[in-house]
Amino acid sequence: MRSLIRPGGLTALTFLLGDRSFFGLCPIGEGRTYGFGYVMQPRYHDPLEARLERLRNRFAAFGGLVREYLTSLDRDEQVHCSAMEWVDLEEWYNGRVVLIGDAAHASSPLMGQGGCMAMEDAYVLAEVLRTADTVGSAMSSYVTRRKPRIKWVQQQSIAAAESLGMQSTVRDAALRERGNQMMEARFAPLVHAP
Repeated sequence: MRSLIRPGGLTALTFLLGDRSFFGLCPIGEGRTYGFGYVMQPRYHDPLEARLERLRNRFAAFGGLVREYLTSLDRDEQVHCSAMEWVDLEEWYNGRVVLIGDAAHASSPLMGQGGCMAMEDAYVLAEVLRTADTVGSAMSSYVTRRKPRIKWVQQQSIAAAESLGMQSTVRDAALRERGNQMMEARFAPLVHAP
C-alpha cells in the first residue's frame, strides 16, 4: 500500500516491523509524509471499497505513528494497493532503443533504490553515448557497467523481503545486535559512483 498525506510533520524516515509486515513513513518536504506498507501474503485483488478500513485493521498493532497516519486518510481512493512487481530482463536494448530504470530492472522498494538506479542508468548511458565510437558499443558498455550494481540491489531487496518472513523475535534480535552493520554492508557497494 502507498499513499501521501499533508500535513505530515514527520522529520525522519521511520520503519516499523511486524509479523510478516512493515510500515514505513517518509517525510518528503513541504510538510507531506509518504506512507507505505507491505504484507507478506499470497497475491490477491484488493477491492477499493473499504480498503482504508482494512488497512487500519491490518496495521492497528503498529501503534501511534501508523495509526495517526492512517487516521489522517479519509477516502479509500487515497490508498494505492498492488503486488510488488519484479522486472529482470536479459536484454535492456534493441538497436537504438534502450530501457532504463524500472522498465529494465524493477525490484521491490525495500532498499529505496528504484529512483536512484534510474538516475544512475541515465548518467551512465549519457556517459557511454558521449565516449563510445558507435551506439551499439555504447549500449553494450552501458549494460556491462550497470548489471552488477543492479544485481546487487535486487539481491539485497530479496534478502530484505525474506527477513520479513523470519520469526519476528529472531529478526528483531538480529536487527538490535547487528542492524547498523547489516545496513552499512547492504549499502556500501552503492556509495561509489556508478
